[in-house]
Amino acid sequence: MAGAQPEGPAPGASDDARPGRVVVLVVDDDALIRSWVVRALEQVGIEAVAAENGRKALRLVADGEARPTVLLTDLEMPAMGGVELAARMHALRPGIRIVMMTGDADRAAAARDRSEIVAAVLDKPILIADLVAAVRPDPERVQS
Repeated sequence: MAGAQPEGPAPGASDDARPGRVVVLVVDDDALIRSWVVRALEQVGIEAVAAENGRKALRLVADGEARPTVLLTDLEMPAMGGVELAARMHALRPGIRIVMMTGDADRAAAARDRSEIVAAVLDKPILIADLVAAVRPDPERVQS
């Protein structure tokens, strides 16, 4: 339409090249957990984008609607679990920091074994301090 103002970029879709900028893509099929995590991150100044499943998360990134620097995903979700999502997201965005969360100790141990792509595993219930520490970039780690 002539004269129409273009909409701004979608959340997390703006320039992600700024040093230290963190955009977290939160993926959890539980709406309460997903919204709590997003609110907790936003309260400490970390930008967050949410998706209710792995397919939607991949679509957001592939379509350019979100450009996360961190994937924070639940391990157990219907259709596509967190490990599969992490592998696919790593292929799509090789420099992404991947953090998983779970309430199952056995699954947490299995996720920690994927250290080649998984930076951290958070045990539910999650403390805000642990959440923030897991998604913030490690100064020793170089983002690509």
